[in-house]
Amino acid sequence: MSDSRTIPPLSRTSLDRDHASRMRDGAVEEALADPSTRVVLVDGDRTLVADGAIVRVPVDRVPEDARIAWLGRTAGIDGVPGGVVLSAAVDGSVVDGAGDGGELGTWRSLREVGAELGDEDAGILTQAVALARWQAQTLFSGVDGSPVRFVQGGWVGRDGAGSQHFPRMDPAVIVLVTDASDERILLGRNAAWTDRFSLFAGFVDLGESFEATVIREVAEESGVTVRDPRYVASQPWPFPRSIMVGFEAVALDPEAARPDGEEIVEVRWLTRDDIRGGAVPLPGSASIAAHLIQRWLDR
Repeated sequence: MSDSRTIPPLSRTSLDRDHASRMRDGAVEEALADPSTRVVLVDGDRTLVADGAIVRVPVDRVPEDARIAWLGRTAGIDGVPGGVVLSAAVDGSVVDGAGDGGELGTWRSLREVGAELGDEDAGILTQAVALARWQAQTLFSGVDGSPVRFVQGGWVGRDGAGSQHFPRMDPAVIVLVTDASDERILLGRNAAWTDRFSLFAGFVDLGESFEATVIREVAEESGVTVRDPRYVASQPWPFPRSIMVGFEAVALDPEAARPDGEEIVEVRWLTRDDIRGGAVPLPGSASIAAHLIQRWLDR
């Protein structure tokens, strides 16, 4: 198990993606013919979970119309090669025997269980959700509108004109803002949330560095000017296809804190005692925001 204090929950993995195999023609078909292959069923951002682990079904439990993709190969044991793991994008409502209380397990979302899973399962599910969502958004070519056929284990889309389409992630920064003493952090409440507070975040503009995005986003959303943006960690966030790049920064003018009134409707400076005492509801445990806050609490 990875050290959760240094690695965000959805950045953990121990699965060998075996890139060379997935690029080989016929690799998926060979895997589907191998009885040792296991498949993770994905419905949006959900999969089946049982006994604290994601359910990996044999090939014969996969619906015929599922969209199959290559995820990787599990580690071998005692010299025996590991088995292939595929994903299958499905409609969870029609999976035989699956559902709340069903024989296979319970449908749970990545947001719900990402922090609870072991390293390999966390990496498998994050990859499977991200890949399935990209495929669902790439069924037709943005070049000529023709249907897209997925090749190379589902990681490349090829349209009618032969153009190739590759998975993309949108970079965004997320920032833990402290005061100069490091005794308080600044949190904001988004207009879309009832009462939860979190860190400040935003997408990187064209022609902009991560550090410049940190300074701009914090100023736009909270009115605070920060210095010394310091990279901490990154985490994929496939809702639908982001990569969150986590930073810390120090506020030059803490008293200037105020919400922008549109995206952020409330901001608050909070101490460690405030956070530990539950002064405000915080982000979910699978988020890098929770990771950055816990890292600050621990030091």
